[in-house]
Amino acid sequence: MYQPVSHLVRSSDLSSDTPSVSSSRATVARPSAEPLARVPQPKMLRDRLQAIAADVAAAWRADTLPKNVSTPAGLRAEAEKVVVRGGGRSEHVGWVMVALVTAYWRDRLAEPDGRRLLLLPDCRHAEGRREGPATCGPQCVYATLASAAADSGWQVTSTRDAAAAIAGVLGGLYQGVLGVASLDELEKAFALLPPFAMPIAAVPVNEAAAGPSVAEAVAGAEPSKPAASEHGRRGCPAEQVDAEWVLGLLGVAGGSVSPVADHLPLLRESAEMFTRESLAELVEDLGLGAAESACLGADAPLAAVNATGRLGIDFLTRGGKFLRPFMALAAFDAVVADGRAEQVVPAHAGGERRQARAAAVAIEVFHKSSLVHDDIEDDDAMRYGRPTMHRDYGVPTAINAGDYLIGLGYRMISAIEKLSSGPERDTSLQRDLLAILSQAHLELARGQGAELWWRDAPEKKLSPEEALEIYGLKTSPAFAAAVEMGVRLAGCDPRQAGALGEYALHVGIAFQVLNDLKDWHGDLENLREAAGDLLAGRPTVLWAVAMQRLDEPGRARLLQLSQAVSPAAAKQQASRLVEARELYATAGVFSCAREMILDHRHKASQAAATCRMSRLRDVLDFLLDLAVPEQGLADAG
Repeated sequence: MYQPVSHLVRSSDLSSDTPSVSSSRATVARPSAEPLARVPQPKMLRDRLQAIAADVAAAWRADTLPKNVSTPAGLRAEAEKVVVRGGGRSEHVGWVMVALVTAYWRDRLAEPDGRRLLLLPDCRHAEGRREGPATCGPQCVYATLASAAADSGWQVTSTRDAAAAIAGVLGGLYQGVLGVASLDELEKAFALLPPFAMPIAAVPVNEAAAGPSVAEAVAGAEPSKPAASEHGRRGCPAEQVDAEWVLGLLGVAGGSVSPVADHLPLLRESAEMFTRESLAELVEDLGLGAAESACLGADAPLAAVNATGRLGIDFLTRGGKFLRPFMALAAFDAVVADGRAEQVVPAHAGGERRQARAAAVAIEVFHKSSLVHDDIEDDDAMRYGRPTMHRDYGVPTAINAGDYLIGLGYRMISAIEKLSSGPERDTSLQRDLLAILSQAHLELARGQGAELWWRDAPEKKLSPEEALEIYGLKTSPAFAAAVEMGVRLAGCDPRQAGALGEYALHVGIAFQVLNDLKDWHGDLENLREAAGDLLAGRPTVLWAVAMQRLDEPGRARLLQLSQAVSPAAAKQQASRLVEARELYATAGVFSCAREMILDHRHKASQAAATCRMSRLRDVLDFLLDLAVPEQGLADAG
């Protein structure tokens, strides 16, 4: 039996039915009428044209921007040359014009100083209008992009606000804007401004997508209603936008495009498992019974006996990053591939991929239950853009719903053998998965208990080492459990994968310290919304460092500032936070936190290097960049 350790000790061919422009021609032949702008197909052609455009733009940045490209006609002429070199067609010129401008501003968008804005369209399958870009659910490609942008320090809003965004750049509010919209609308919007006049870049959506109109938004017109979905499921096709291009411009995963592109389908799959339809299918396959099936029927009459389950399932489908299920699936797929490449000899028969999907759902169910209880204990007001469950339904009901999710997660693991279709059974699989999950559950409870004990202590004495220990208990075990479950489901003992416990410990600590650091970076409004740990009396390593480094008057004043203030007293809250930030700066808290993050990031990388399975090691490196991006650290500086 595997005994989990405590995490504190340690494209396709370039074939097309349409003819390309001959590379021997000096210019793109123009028909009598201007061709309709099109996104180049297939993706291999887009990648080649984008690479050529990037080379041209790099030469412009290194030297002097040619005067002729400062006009639309001149920019079009340069784009025609790129199309000829890349073997494109005349209708691809507009797309290349956008690619040239975007490539020119790429480095400027990556600069950490200043506020940057991402404009996203409404998904064509989203229902109703809402603040910000409307998505069709957590599985939506635009939801994935919005979450990645927010994690990297970008502001995110809808293309409906394009006019205000451009005004914000003109007024110095934003130092860069990246917009995603249809090519036709981007050309109209770009025509309103001289090319290269300001750092505004864009990524066109493919023709199949019907997003909101940037030009209509700039003009103040009402955007057209999204078309009804022709797909048999709720959701949107990933190919409607080159998401890897957007992610690269956002600086996700250290600015590297390829790893994100490689893992984007799996990120989407992880989110899609938490639609009601997918959960209902899983519940049926696991044979969990009519009670859970009834809780998944959103349109069914609500009976008292199903109320708790309905609340729990609703919270499960609200949203989130779904990072833990992604980690479990990515680890499973990687170890299976490493086994086929004979890089590892599995110690067990292992499970099937549908079992890995079920286990990935289970670990997210546990995570969501901890969030319900954590919100109660911290009395947080909002979660996923909506009131927290205990604010909506009361503390007793929320506690019960969180308990329901714990039971649901263990029930899923207990039934996972039903998903095995092969003759060979891994008799110890279920037992090992329960051991991994229960160990993580125990450590999470210990970490939360330590935080509550400190919060309620009459004298708030906390060393930086104690704060980091709490972080390690609260954040790291779930990361370790996700990877260990994926490895074990693939047939390997987690100990065969190297120092996974050490890896998860350092990733979790760096992740939490980076989140703390981001809370104090930005303008006053962001500070008032994000730096609530101080006013709520929750322990952070930033607080511990400040109390260790400040003189006695400074420590006394910081203690006074941490006393609870009525949420209605907004001005008093704001002034306290500003003064606290000044005390933190005086104590060198922010530079110390950045050193901690770099130290733990380095230690996590060293732990990942102990893994001798190449594909799994690549996954660990990617997860480190995803959880603790170097660009995010620069943004928080």
